[in-house]
Amino acid sequence: MKRRNTFVLSLLMMCLPIIAQESVAQNNEGKLSELQMPCKLLKGVTHRDYSIYLPDGYETNTHKRYPVLYLLHGGGESHTDWQRKGNIKQHADSLIRHGIIDDMILVCPEANQNNMIYFNSPDWDYEDFFFNEFIPYIEANYRVRTDKGGRAIAGFSMGGGGATVYGVHRPEMFSMVYDISGYLRRQDLDFLRNDPSAEWRQRVIEDNNPIKSVSQGSPEKVKQWKQVDWIVSVGDQDFTIEANMDFVKVLRQKGIPYSMNVSAGSHDWNYVTPAYIDAMKRANHNFKSLWIRNGERHLFGILSRPDKYEGRQGIAIVSHGFNGTHHYSTNYFRYLNDLGYQCYAFDFACGSAHSRSDNNTVNMSILDEMSDLKAVINHFKAQPDIDTTRIVLIGESQGGLVTALTSAQLPNLVHKAILIFPALCIPENWTSRYPKVEDIPDTTHFWGIDLGRRFFEEVRDIKVFKEIPKFKRPVLIVQGDADNVVSLDDSRKAVKLYKNARLHVIPGAGHGFKDHEFKLSMDYIREFLTTPTTSNKK
Repeated sequence: MKRRNTFVLSLLMMCLPIIAQESVAQNNEGKLSELQMPCKLLKGVTHRDYSIYLPDGYETNTHKRYPVLYLLHGGGESHTDWQRKGNIKQHADSLIRHGIIDDMILVCPEANQNNMIYFNSPDWDYEDFFFNEFIPYIEANYRVRTDKGGRAIAGFSMGGGGATVYGVHRPEMFSMVYDISGYLRRQDLDFLRNDPSAEWRQRVIEDNNPIKSVSQGSPEKVKQWKQVDWIVSVGDQDFTIEANMDFVKVLRQKGIPYSMNVSAGSHDWNYVTPAYIDAMKRANHNFKSLWIRNGERHLFGILSRPDKYEGRQGIAIVSHGFNGTHHYSTNYFRYLNDLGYQCYAFDFACGSAHSRSDNNTVNMSILDEMSDLKAVINHFKAQPDIDTTRIVLIGESQGGLVTALTSAQLPNLVHKAILIFPALCIPENWTSRYPKVEDIPDTTHFWGIDLGRRFFEEVRDIKVFKEIPKFKRPVLIVQGDADNVVSLDDSRKAVKLYKNARLHVIPGAGHGFKDHEFKLSMDYIREFLTTPTTSNKK
């Protein structure tokens, strides 16, 4: 499409005093701008420079929020070098045009003006500026995603060290940290000896040494670091290679997943350019995730959107079963996207030994899973591209129980509920196994995982068939007649109690559908979502 020229953005951004330079967007091209923002947290500074790349369609697709990759430049360089030396606009345009990455926003802050450092020090609080002023400014003035899954950071040299330290200090902020030849710790280098500020910077860098921070990290911090995608890329002739290898070593010692690339190259833009292109690709992969916060818990999930992503759309939220993960729910994506729904599949915190939200199954709780599902619903309720009159919940097995109970507590917010072989029997089954509270052990080993005492204490008070009829809107239940885990009689009982429900029974299907059975269930779901529901149809 033909883009209007350039000063339109100045009308959209609060308090923007100066537009220093701006690229002219051509057909199917993004726009790169060199701008300034007001600044209060850096001593003696009233305005701060930055560059920003906005993809094609940003100005017209006003319901869409875009993921953002922050790129931190190296020492002695500037935010403008990402374009001047690395041609970032041309590379981003090409990757998006060829479908290699999806639309994203690239933001390049300035760190060499006044003091060449990304960290806090006496009289120069750059890290505070970055998190308390710069990111809030970007998020207030541009339509960027503000969740962990929609935010990533990368950097070169001094910027690689900055990105790494920011990820260590604030892991809840970023889905990915990509370190390109990061300057991670003090190094007494010849080219720094005549620099009068070098000793000051070396001390500040060593005070923020991420190798030491991770090696001394608490179990709680390690858990948070495991929720970040860490990538280290360094050339085999780079003077930072030993420090970067030591950083990887402590990640390994702590059991934190990472990727490392060592290839031919030195500390220059011949190495940086292909590395930051790879960072955009890796960020794009991580941007498919959506982390949603529920109090102190961070919930990992994957959001899939229809190919034609315009205007407001319905959202289908899929809850997995006992010891499952979001992975089991991604089968729904293509079908629901074709119906015009966005689809979100997530990991309950403590819901699985493989949960990326939290894998401590001893803390599994039906009530916590209901709270997690409510947090997910409330997140999407607040999104400008979601049609809040079409919020659909889908739950499998234990996720079906959670979906049924949550729908009953949010009867005016959930549009339709879909229960797939729902484990409505969980409270009754476990109460039968442990008739008295004193019978409940501290830990129960069940189906390969350990459950804590709290799980069984809580389900005793859940009256499933008293609660679920509070949901008066349409309900679909799909189950196989060969299910040997949950009783089909419970589904038949439920469909009678609901005001507006239908039950479809798949002959020969067990607890978990084979491919042809899943496709048949999707036929039922498609009909349910696209046509009026007949009450109690079986």
